[in-house]
Amino acid sequence: MADNTSQAKARRAGNARTDSSNTLFSQDSGVLPLPLNGPIVASGAHHKNKQSPLSTCVLAGMVVKEFHIPAARSAALAAVAALALGVAAPAFAQQPPAASAQAQNRSSGATRYTDLGSDGSFVLEERGREALLQVEGSSEVMILEAVPGPRGDTFLKSKTGEVVIRKTEAGNMVSYISNKNGAPADAAGRVGSLDSPPLPQSLNEIRVKSAARLSKLAGHDVTIFGTPEFTSDEQWAADALANVEIGVQRANGLAGKAASKLTAVRIVRAKAASVSFKDGELVLGINPAEGYSGRVSSEAITNVLTASRNAG
Repeated sequence: MADNTSQAKARRAGNARTDSSNTLFSQDSGVLPLPLNGPIVASGAHHKNKQSPLSTCVLAGMVVKEFHIPAARSAALAAVAALALGVAAPAFAQQPPAASAQAQNRSSGATRYTDLGSDGSFVLEERGREALLQVEGSSEVMILEAVPGPRGDTFLKSKTGEVVIRKTEAGNMVSYISNKNGAPADAAGRVGSLDSPPLPQSLNEIRVKSAARLSKLAGHDVTIFGTPEFTSDEQWAADALANVEIGVQRANGLAGKAASKLTAVRIVRAKAASVSFKDGELVLGINPAEGYSGRVSSEAITNVLTASRNAG
C-alpha cells in the first residue's frame, strides 16, 4: 500500500507545473526548454490545465495569453471576413490599369513657331518623351526625342542624335533647323494635332506620280510595289512614298546620283519601321498602328542609299 501511494504522488508531481524547470519562456536563454514534463495536447482537444507544444523560435520578452472563442462566435467572425473579402475583390478588380506609354505621349494640339533664323516656320507638337516636328514646305513629320539637358533645358533630338530644337527652362524655343548656332523661335499660335498625314488623293494616283518623280531622279524607270497591302491605311503608305522621294533627292544632292542604282521600291507591313537596299530594290517596313514611329524617315532612306553608293 505504501508503494502504491508513493507512485501516485510521483505521478501527480510529474503532471504539476514546475516554474523553475518548465518555464514556457526563458528570458535568460531565449529558447524554450525541452522536453515537456506534461503531455502534448492534440489539435481540437481542450487546453485547460495542459501545456502547449514547445516552439524553437525566440520569443523572449513576449507575453502569451490564451483565448477561447465560442464556436458560434468564431463561425460568425469567419462569415464577416469572407463577406469583406468578397466586397473588396471586385473593387480591386475595377481599378483602372496604368496608362500606357502611347497614352502618356498624347497631346491636345500643336503650336506653330516662326523661326527667326530663316523667317520660315515650323509646327511642333510635344508629346511627353517625344515630339513631332513639321517644317514649312515639307510634307514630312519628324519624330524627335526629348532629352533632359543642363540648367533645366530640354533638347529635342532626331533619330541620329542631332539637336533640332532646344527648349529652355523658361519655355522659350531655340531652333537649329536652319542655323547651326541656334536662333530664337516665337510662338505664332495653336494649330491642330499632327495625328496622321493627309491623303489629298487616292493611293494609286500617289503611287503613279511618285514612280514618275523617282524615275526622273534615278535616270531610268522605277517601279513601286506593295501599295495594295495598305488599302485600310493608305495615308501611311502615301507618307512613306513621300519620304522616299525626299530621301532620294537628298541622297542625290549629297553623293551625286546616289539613286542611280534604284530600280524598285517595295513597301511591306512590318512590326517595326525598317529600310534596306539590295540589288536595286529599296524595301520599306511600315507599321501603321505605331503612327509616325512606324514608318521610315527620309533621313534613314538617304543614309542607306549613300552607304550603298559609297560601298561601290
